[in-house]
Amino acid sequence: MEGGPRIRVLVVDDHQIFTHALTTVLSQDGRFEVVGTAATGREAVKAAKSTAAEVVLMDMSMPVLDGPAATRRLLALEHAPCVIALSGHTDGLSRAAALEAGASAFVTKSEAFDELVSTILSVYGRE
Repeated sequence: MEGGPRIRVLVVDDHQIFTHALTTVLSQDGRFEVVGTAATGREAVKAAKSTAAEVVLMDMSMPVLDGPAATRRLLALEHAPCVIALSGHTDGLSRAAALEAGASAFVTKSEAFDELVSTILSVYGRE
């Protein structure tokens, strides 16, 4: 495996088809291990603790606890993961809210998968 052990990734999104597709594609890349999924921000915080996720791909618009609020909670954990904000919104306000909450990067859902991979590797320090 190139670059060391696989990066432990948690996928957080309230749209099941998107979560399944992203999980499937990431699992086929030997650099990543998808350690779990969550459909709400609250589930994300719980899952991040139990899976020791290193990178969380966080949807910004979710029920129960939205992405920015969940990001703040994740970054307050003792072993805080890197958070990459994912959003279908491409406006500057969404990007600003995600980065203000502490996300390491912001990727729109319309980006190419290679762009997401590059962002994960860069944020985690593998690129």
